[in-house]
Amino acid sequence: MRVTEISPFPRTIEIGNLENFIRTRLSQTVVVWPVQAIALVGYMCWPNDPAARGEAITMLKNWPDEVDRASVPRRLHRIQHEWLRVADIFNVYWDLVAGQHQARRGGASIGKAITLVAANTKSKGTSEASLWHFWETYKDVAHFVTAATVICAHARNTRRDEPFGLSENQFSPFQMTMLMPDFVLCVALEFQRLGLSSASDASTEPMSDAEAKLDPETLWRIPLDINVVPFAPPTRKIRAEDIAVLNARRAGNRGRARL
Repeated sequence: MRVTEISPFPRTIEIGNLENFIRTRLSQTVVVWPVQAIALVGYMCWPNDPAARGEAITMLKNWPDEVDRASVPRRLHRIQHEWLRVADIFNVYWDLVAGQHQARRGGASIGKAITLVAANTKSKGTSEASLWHFWETYKDVAHFVTAATVICAHARNTRRDEPFGLSENQFSPFQMTMLMPDFVLCVALEFQRLGLSSASDASTEPMSDAEAKLDPETLWRIPLDINVVPFAPPTRKIRAEDIAVLNARRAGNRGRARL
């Protein structure tokens, strides 16, 4: 079992008035919790590369108190693109679990989520083979990545209704993690609970899908004493056409590219 080395917040963080919290925090660019934010970003960018993670953390510690868009970790833009695909996968998985879909076909699985993302997204890098690659790279931090992405999307919509603080091009999962690491961890705790509880059901699914579950041994877990209260993200309704795609899916088909 792996636990992230993220310092606890000095007081318990519980999100009450969501819209007020977002507007207040994003109306400025000051990094309120730099220690927690920097450590969290390091794990999200390089979950299994300690050297690269250490280099990024050292660089970020030398940042000024405000977010500087001209100075970001190497490959950040590409990494964030990959985060979006991982978030697409895990968010759909969340929706499948919440709606109790495919119960007669082994229940929700990452493989089924990837099938739906590939079917509904036609942009570059969304073939099933590419999606599996991104998932394998970031699955041990999927709860963090998805939380930051979901929060970013909600914050963008909030700003679109009534502009405030950051400019539109400053809204990204990276910025949300730097400016609101406490909120990201609140949502990530709920995603972590889901991922770990469903991992115990892997034996009921085709082997290829079972192997794609969050691994309790390698998942980067949130420390128990982090002082944040879980915050459940919204769920979306799975459409009838999505169910048809899943019903047509051959059990155990991971969509990997042939070598």
